[in-house]
Amino acid sequence: MPSVEQQIEQSRAKKKALIKKSILGFFVVLFVGVAGVLLVSFLPTVSNEAKSPMAQTDNATQSNNRETPNPQVTEFSEAERKALQVALSESKQRVTGLVQRVSQSRPFAVKAGQIEASLNQAFNEYGASNYGEVTSLLNDIDNNTAALNKEYEQAYTAPYEKALNAFNNNNNSEAFNLNRQSLNINPDFEQAKILQQRIDVFNQVQDAYEQARVGKVENNINKQREAYRKIIALDPYRSDAKQALATIDNQLKNSRFNGLLAKANDAITQQNYAAAKQYLKDAKSINGSSRELETISKKLNTLVASEEQNKIEEQVTLFARADEWQTVALLSNKGLSSFPSSPILQQAKQNAEAILSTAKRLKEFQQRPERLTDNTVRSLAQQEVDDAHALAQKSPKLLAQIRALEEVMDDVNTPRDVTITSDNDTYIKVLGVGLVGEVKRKTIKLKPGTYRIEGSRDGYRSTIREIEVSPSATNLSVHIACTEKV
Repeated sequence: MPSVEQQIEQSRAKKKALIKKSILGFFVVLFVGVAGVLLVSFLPTVSNEAKSPMAQTDNATQSNNRETPNPQVTEFSEAERKALQVALSESKQRVTGLVQRVSQSRPFAVKAGQIEASLNQAFNEYGASNYGEVTSLLNDIDNNTAALNKEYEQAYTAPYEKALNAFNNNNNSEAFNLNRQSLNINPDFEQAKILQQRIDVFNQVQDAYEQARVGKVENNINKQREAYRKIIALDPYRSDAKQALATIDNQLKNSRFNGLLAKANDAITQQNYAAAKQYLKDAKSINGSSRELETISKKLNTLVASEEQNKIEEQVTLFARADEWQTVALLSNKGLSSFPSSPILQQAKQNAEAILSTAKRLKEFQQRPERLTDNTVRSLAQQEVDDAHALAQKSPKLLAQIRALEEVMDDVNTPRDVTITSDNDTYIKVLGVGLVGEVKRKTIKLKPGTYRIEGSRDGYRSTIREIEVSPSATNLSVHIACTEKV
């Protein structure tokens, strides 16, 4: 939007054009005047002294006009002029908006044009520094703008309201005429445009209402439903149709909900829990807050849980009989997380842990049989074997492991042949076991373990040899003789 100064410049340009036209007219008049003077020169003249008093008065009046200032021109400060510029600009915006708003209604457009002409006059007065006149004009312009806006709004809303009332009373022809008046004044009035759309489909909507009525008489709920759906599609503002459709949908929903619950109960009776679960899931999507649904769901959950518990207990029992205690341990732990009070799962877990831990300890003795030569270790192994026999009846694999360890223990305790060779002069003895004597070659029996063999001879330094007899050793031999003289 141009500023006030720009608008004033435009006004001045218009004035200049007007002045040029005035000058041209002046010269035309001057030409006519000269011609008149020439004509008068041929007529008798009157002396200056004979001039009429009226002429003297006119001259005096003209002189006074030149000396007296324009009473409308008053002194305005710079701030007041700025405020006046702002007021002009704001009025310009309001008037421009009014002109655009009423442009499609000729009577109101004419009135708006008159207000716009007054605004242009206000700009001209501002350019002529007639600030007081500008203030007065702006007051009138603003009042007239507000009044015309109100008059315009009343002009198109009043027939619309009458049209809406006629439409609601099923007087479609009157509604059409009244609403057309509203749109003729303001074609962009959104409420009237919506009403016009409703008026256009009025007959189709009435036909659909008739179909709904027939469906009700026939007790055909689906026919009613389709009719009300059609009504709402044609005229979304039909609240009665929306309410009727909601009621029908609720009836159908309740009917389907009750049917699903009945199917779920039948499936539970037939122990078809998967089907019952699906029926209840579908029912929950319709009405998840139903107490009846909650009751049936709890019943199903209890039965399903019981079935799952029985299934896990059967699996655990089956694997226990198959001597698969690692699997028994896994299944029982998993089952107890869901069914912690199951005595079968609790006992299975206890047996599995006992058998697996015993088998692990027995295996440690089997993997290091040489340790069994130690009496303390051997005693511990024997204790493990004795304890394991109590579990052996539940696990054939554990029984086989016990027997294997017992064989290792027996084998470790069986003496091995050890051949001792010497010079037949050295006196030999096995420390902690017994004497061998002076021999050239002799085979003795020693149990698996570590032994020290000593050789002694008069006049010679004694010697000691250490020998390891392992459970797996065969053909062991050792040579010992005193050869270093003292």
